[in-house]
Amino acid sequence: MNRTIALLTGAGLGAGVMYFLDPKRGRSRRARIRDKMVRAFHQIQHTRDMVVRDARNRMHGLAAGDLSTLIGGKNALRGNPLRGGWSPTGRAMLGLIGGGLFLSGLTRSAPTACVLGTAGLALMIEGATNAGIEDIKQVPEKLAKVTTANIGHDGRRTIRKERAVEPAGVRS
Repeated sequence: MNRTIALLTGAGLGAGVMYFLDPKRGRSRRARIRDKMVRAFHQIQHTRDMVVRDARNRMHGLAAGDLSTLIGGKNALRGNPLRGGWSPTGRAMLGLIGGGLFLSGLTRSAPTACVLGTAGLALMIEGATNAGIEDIKQVPEKLAKVTTANIGHDGRRTIRKERAVEPAGVRS
């Protein structure tokens, strides 16, 4: 078993090295990966700066005596809190709390582990996507539409050919 895993690991690493060191297209592949990594790094920096700025502004509001900044302002409790639209600090807190619940669930036994893990993942997803509960409810319908558009009703991939429309009176 260990020899099989070692063989498959070596084959995978070898294929990856060949992919990136290909004399014809390897340079462009490496450049594309490098550009994607730089873009991801910049997005992470931007998000971090935005969360820090939002948290700093909320702390200034707290120092001024406005306790409503803890929950997102005076209008935060109007309406459904599961509608999405969380502040950057709120999203970061949701992700951290969700991660803590998920990790706590990993140390427990069933059914507690399942409940904590599911709640933690739900909070992490809410923090990452900032989608409201209405958006999440629509996912099955959207997925069904995409699936039926790409795959036929019987589950097999179908290629729909458009029929050419011939002008009236012309026969081939």
